[in-house]
Amino acid sequence: MASVVFYMEDGTTLVHKLESDVATIGRHPDNNVLLTCPSSSGRHAIIKVTDKGVYVQDLGSSNGTRVNGAEIEEALLKDGDRVGFGDVQAVFYAGDAPSVLEEKPQGAPRLSKSLPPPAPNNVSPSTPAAGAKPAPAGRALSPVRRAYAKPAAGSYPDTTESGCMTGIIVTGMFVIAFVVGLAMRHSKEMDGNMFEDLKDKVFGSMPKIKIERKE
Repeated sequence: MASVVFYMEDGTTLVHKLESDVATIGRHPDNNVLLTCPSSSGRHAIIKVTDKGVYVQDLGSSNGTRVNGAEIEEALLKDGDRVGFGDVQAVFYAGDAPSVLEEKPQGAPRLSKSLPPPAPNNVSPSTPAAGAKPAPAGRALSPVRRAYAKPAAGSYPDTTESGCMTGIIVTGMFVIAFVVGLAMRHSKEMDGNMFEDLKDKVFGSMPKIKIERKE
């Protein structure tokens, strides 16, 4: 029986046997396979067992579904294919999963320490899976990966200091232009020097105090 091994973000493995025609995958509790990774959508994808083979179909998830590294809308799965649901990785097996990952009796999934997924059979990450429908262009990496990814050294200059200096210079130029404009307007309307008139107005209005010295 075909099965899918999910490698969870907490380092555990979950084996899901494809006993029904459709297996739903996502973060919503009603799914057959419950994912807790924030990069997975509530209704992320489904795996369908048909007469023509086993297909994985993306349900319009936020971070996409990938087969062997290629983002897809729907793809036919082959034994050993690696499938990514957001940041959760899985491996499809056309038959039973390796014995070390087999489920416990009574259908209860067995969680064990993470086992590195086997490499796909001669499939490069850039090669789409057979029957794959490419997803629309423009969807980039997971927002979770983008949010926590560190920029490469020297990828962009630090413009904080130069930006502050530019702001100070521009503000100073505006202030100077404003004062010059006031001076020109005062000179035209009052026929005088604004700075001298301002000086006379301020200091001329101050009362003069005469101090007499008694002998």
